Amino acid sequence: MRKKHEEHENQERWLVSYADFITLLFAFFVVLYATSTQNDEKEKTFEKSIRKQFGLIGMTGGAQSHMGAGPKGQVFDPLELMQRRNVGNEELEENVSKLIQRNLTEQERKDAIESIRLDPLGVRITLAASSIFPSGSAKIKQPALKILKKVGDIVKISGRQVIIEGHTDDRPSGGGLFETNWELASLRATTVVRYLIGVHKVDPRKLAAISYGDQRPLVDNNNEDNRARNRRIEILIVNSQDEE
Repeated sequence: MRKKHEEHENQERWLVSYADFITLLFAFFVVLYATSTQNDEKEKTFEKSIRKQFGLIGMTGGAQSHMGAGPKGQVFDPLELMQRRNVGNEELEENVSKLIQRNLTEQERKDAIESIRLDPLGVRITLAASSIFPSGSAKIKQPALKILKKVGDIVKISGRQVIIEGHTDDRPSGGGLFETNWELASLRATTVVRYLIGVHKVDPRKLAAISYGDQRPLVDNNNEDNRARNRRIEILIVNSQDEE
């Protein structure tokens, strides 16, 4: 009877395990490297998308056309978002624009709102002076009260410091009640401040009025259309992080 040959033990089997270990170790370090490599642009995009999901989207269509969906189904109104302090100027400008779109009719926006734009200090709402005041006057037009009320609602709910600026074109005031454009622009700005205090009960400590006269035109005063653009009231909502 033949004896079976004893199978020789494979002394090189450890190489297979060793190769597997090296492969896994290599993959581990690749993952570490990939997760440690920063991409600022992608991080900003990711952060923006997350912030939108937590209350800054969902602003179009349906019954929730002016609401933002928050976590766990919670819904935020733009008025509520306006009161937040930990927001950047761009986010503040976005909410102001949405509230203007929501509160004012298309015709009111066309007549009164010149622009809503970013400022290093916050957000500016520019109102056409001709839609608020008669020519050469600082008395608010009756139809403009409705527009100022809607804008004032936004100013009040923000809870922020607000600066009201008066601007004119370069034409002389023509005497009368106002010797110069400085006085006209100043009284127009303070009239809006008094309106915000008297009608909207805005804290006077949060308001300031400034006259720039004709010294800060948006465009050259070389035609009537440009002069009309320069005659304006600017409402600067200051995006300060300081609390009183």
